[in-house]
Amino acid sequence: MTGTSWFFVALARHARQHGGGELQSWLSEQEVTERMYLSTWDAEHSPHPDGLGIWAEGDRDICFLLEYDTGTEHLPQLADKLPGYAENARHQLVFKAPLLFCFLSPRREQTARKALAATAASLSLQIATAALDPRVTCPACGPTWMPLHGGHGPMRLIDLADVLPDPWRLARDQGEREHRELDQER
Repeated sequence: MTGTSWFFVALARHARQHGGGELQSWLSEQEVTERMYLSTWDAEHSPHPDGLGIWAEGDRDICFLLEYDTGTEHLPQLADKLPGYAENARHQLVFKAPLLFCFLSPRREQTARKALAATAASLSLQIATAALDPRVTCPACGPTWMPLHGGHGPMRLIDLADVLPDPWRLARDQGEREHRELDQER
């Protein structure tokens, strides 16, 4: 909980101190769970992201689910979350949002990336990873995020929006196109 809180507080602090960005939304694990699962059984047997956030800069934003890794889970446990995320993504739009794994050390990130990439479910999810030391690194600063698939190099958090499409933005864009088409027909 402390690491997850640090992550979102660091984003809010960056926005306040440096401008040019805004933490538009921050939901805790409990808030995300309450909004995502309709039954107690689903909540008990499905993955729980540590948080949900929306980060915006300029005219771009990215909605994401956060998995904050403290290094206490074995890598197979970490990778075993992906099939649950993939299953839920088939039924709920929120699970189609990019899944960001934040690690405390580059070594842990490297070994976890291998374990995550080796999981078949990772191919149907939008995943990016970063190693962030909470004492020196802001999640929005610098090219620290690496998409798991696609061969992209390190990028800033907001730049993930270009390679990991936001499912809500796609739905909003389609709705706006349909609305314009109806207006033109009238």
